[in-house]
Amino acid sequence: MCTHIPALEESGFMVTLDKHIWQIAPVDGDQGRSTQIISSMLEMAQSLHLPVVVEGVETNEQANMLRQMGARYAQGFLYYRPMPAKDFEALLDGGNNN
Repeated sequence: MCTHIPALEESGFMVTLDKHIWQIAPVDGDQGRSTQIISSMLEMAQSLHLPVVVEGVETNEQANMLRQMGARYAQGFLYYRPMPAKDFEALLDGGNNN
């Protein structure tokens, strides 16, 4: 396995934590197994120097929990809702048509 890590890094491999992870990790103050699973997944990817994008972030509580765990990149409804391509292009250009 370790011999494959440099090839993954060179090819731009990225770890994503799918939105369904929140189904096993409700943010309700629970410091139980589900939170440990997410934390362990982040730590493993970070120790391999692989970027991690957490998908499906919908609440400030989720975002705060992930920040505390060291997550650097996230996407989800908390930041933007799905939008037409032209609106996304305008957003990238510095405008926001929403």
